[in-house]
Amino acid sequence: MPTRTTAKTFLSLLFVIFAVPAFAQGLPQECQQALEIRSPQAQVEMFTRCLDTGRLNGNEKATTFKQRAVAYMHLGQHQRAIEDTNQAIKLKPGDADGYYLRGFAYRALGQHQRAIEDCNRAIGIEPDFAAAYATRAFANQALGNVSQAKSDARRAKELDPSVKAPMY
Repeated sequence: MPTRTTAKTFLSLLFVIFAVPAFAQGLPQECQQALEIRSPQAQVEMFTRCLDTGRLNGNEKATTFKQRAVAYMHLGQHQRAIEDTNQAIKLKPGDADGYYLRGFAYRALGQHQRAIEDCNRAIGIEPDFAAAYATRAFANQALGNVSQAKSDARRAKELDPSVKAPMY
């Protein structure tokens, strides 16, 4: 199982990936404001209020579920993050981010095979998704699949040298 430091590093990466203004384009103002808050609990509350308005279209709703999933992961509530990513995937099944986030949450729960399956889906949709390769590398490493972990870590670093991946 990964150390807390590794998990925190990945959560920091998640925050950077998903808390950028471009990711929130098209969301109602109250949803965009949630991204500016540095408290994950307050983000969960604001994203929940945003979802409860009933004003979001499918893509907006999927994005808001993914954002709330990231906030849940920052709180260590990975099962809740999985529930939100499930909703996002139902709304937008061709979106690699939903599968990546769910895979990340599964990995945090020690469900490495499920993490690999979701990272495979994300990579199938978006072949150059560095973070999905990195997460799959960590999951493979945890399962003792060293050759595959090395390959995934190498590919992740080729795609994005700043991504956190296992060191070999």
